[in-house]
This record gives sequence, structure tokens and C-alpha cells, in this order.
Amino acid sequence: MNTKQQIVAYSADMLRTRGFNGFSYLDISRELGITKASVHHHFPKKQDLGLALCEWTEEWLVQGFKHFEEHGISEWDKLQRYARAATKHCLSEQMMCPISALHGDLNKLPLEMQQALQVLDNIELDWVSRVLQAGIDAGEFKAADDPRGLASVFIFSCKGALYYARLHGKELFHQTMQQFEKLIKE
Repeated sequence: MNTKQQIVAYSADMLRTRGFNGFSYLDISRELGITKASVHHHFPKKQDLGLALCEWTEEWLVQGFKHFEEHGISEWDKLQRYARAATKHCLSEQMMCPISALHGDLNKLPLEMQQALQVLDNIELDWVSRVLQAGIDAGEFKAADDPRGLASVFIFSCKGALYYARLHGKELFHQTMQQFEKLIKE
């Protein structure tokens, strides 16, 4: 990896563990053994780094969704793969979803980053919506008037349950996902 890629990779880890405002260019320079001036050379303002992190997150999402599509044996299995990956990432690896991490700093993000975050939200919502619609079309899930609204319920349930499970244990997450399964299958 070149220096710019190393900065983004390290910053992505920091985003997922500390949030966007939880690390500085000094942190990056110390970890990578480079000067702060070198970080500023590649990303003059932290907003520039933030936009690069949004691009990194988009690639991360697309790769993950592609994996779920290729390996999922049913539409429900694709959603379960999403949930298992989120569980591993959040509870086992102690990292936040990068989208959730950015949402945590939303009121401090510049407008351009907020717009990039909205694009990321839509990528995630669109994928879950497509999976739900395919499950409805195949008769795997009961029909829903608003698959995108149902996708929101799935994502918010998953991420909210993960947030609470960090304190209350994995069982809370599993109970939440079981309730969502009942919602779409019964």
C-alpha cells in the first residue's frame, strides 16, 4: 500500500473504533511513522479524509453485499449473513459499522460528508430492499406494502440491537432478529 492508502486503512479502523472525531492527524502520523505534514499532503483537511472514508465505506459495503449475494442460498439467508457479519464486526471485533460511526458524529460533519453519508445509507437501504422484494416475489416472505420501509425496520433493528447487545449480551440481538423473522415470515 502507498502512504495515502495506509492513511485511509488506518483511519477506517479508527473510524470504526473511535468515531470520526475520535482521532486526529497526529494519531495517524504516530501510528504510520510519518509526519503530520505528510497526512496533510494527501488530505489537506479532515473533511477530505472523511470523504475518502466514505468512498472506502462504499467499497466495503459493495464487497460485503456481493459476498452475501454469491453465497446466500435464500433471501433470508442473505439477511442472516448480513446480521452475522454485523454481529462479528460489532460484538466480536469490537468495531462499529462505519455508517453508524459516521452517524454518531453527524451533527459535527461538514455538509459534503453528510451528503456522502446519505448516499451510503441509500446503498444499504437499497440492497436490503431488493433482498426483501426478491423474498416477497419468491413467496419466501409475506407481502409488504413498502419493502423499503421494511428494509429500514430491518437495518434499524439490527444496528440498534447490536448497540444494546454490547452492554446486555448477544441474546438480545438474537431475540430482536427472531422478532424480525416472525414479522416477515408469518
